[in-house]
Amino acid sequence: MIYDIIIVWAWAAWLFTGINTPKKLNKLILEKNDKPWIKILLSWWERANVSNIDIEPMRDYFTQNKKALLSIFKKYNQWDIMSFFSSNWIKIVEEDRWRLILESGDSKELLAVLLREVKKNNCDLRMRSDVKKISILKNIWYEIILENWDKYQSKNVVISTWWKSFFQVGTTWEWYNFANELWIKVITPYRTLCWMSTKKNLSEVSWVSVYLDISLYDKNNKNKIYWEIWPILFTHFWISWPVIHNISNAIWEYLNKLLLDEIKWEKYILDNLNLNLIFDLEKTPKSLIKFFELNEEKNEIILELQNWRSWKEAKATWWWIDLDELDKNMQSKKYPWLYFIWEVVDVTGKTWGFNLQWAWSSAFVCSKNFNDK
Repeated sequence: MIYDIIIVWAWAAWLFTGINTPKKLNKLILEKNDKPWIKILLSWWERANVSNIDIEPMRDYFTQNKKALLSIFKKYNQWDIMSFFSSNWIKIVEEDRWRLILESGDSKELLAVLLREVKKNNCDLRMRSDVKKISILKNIWYEIILENWDKYQSKNVVISTWWKSFFQVGTTWEWYNFANELWIKVITPYRTLCWMSTKKNLSEVSWVSVYLDISLYDKNNKNKIYWEIWPILFTHFWISWPVIHNISNAIWEYLNKLLLDEIKWEKYILDNLNLNLIFDLEKTPKSLIKFFELNEEKNEIILELQNWRSWKEAKATWWWIDLDELDKNMQSKKYPWLYFIWEVVDVTGKTWGFNLQWAWSSAFVCSKNFNDK
């Protein structure tokens, strides 16, 4: 069967692409799972952290080409997605750190709107459709072959899938192999948006949280890599909460810029990367004051890092298609009519709504390119 556009996988960015492409075009969305809403329903414990009201692309996203983000967010940003929600009678509320959450607190409301709008826009949605291979036919058409050997052809293909991390929702390495087969440049893969393990045993203060000044630095060259004021949670041999997700992103971005071999990354973290924690003693639990031996003359400590936590716990994978491989419309420069969006691209945002906004923005920019065809 031949379609104008085939979109691979049916989560937020895929559905939003289908919603915004011209209605006259015949579209197919392929989803490997039984249901198209697993990732959407997981957003912020099923409350759907849909965006953030305070977004600066150069500050809030980790990538090798931050300047490329400026034109994308200029075309579609947090105000635009809020307008979309408003036009569909979805009420959004602002919570701490400017994150935007569904007022209903039920991500099923968001999913219902996305599914309704995508069906209204002439999109077929097919479940249990695991893609086995994508081939280029005569440099004009793309052929998609499923695991059950069903075949579909299309002039345009949009790929936006999850990769190895968070495999509970069906992620795989298949798209890494596909990109390599086409000689598309990808960034070295590694897990991110995850907690960090430490050298120090924190069992005595496990499950104790504190609001503090936290910075990541490289003791080898004294570089301050990242800084925020945010709560953290101590847990046995690791630390967690949103700021640690952001730090895991910053570590990957930093190590990649050092041009280190992937094998050396974990050793570099172990030998050189530390966290500097500055406590406000009036707001610090007594158990932490005792454990770290804090006092008026000593209100900061150095916490040595060991590694990222496991792939199973990571919420994203760092490698993706290099942004330099794509034009301003998210289209491959090497292969016309082949598009890569959202988490398949070398862009990961901070936690607190930034990643779903990247889904909306990259999907919209990609979909509007079809208006010219």
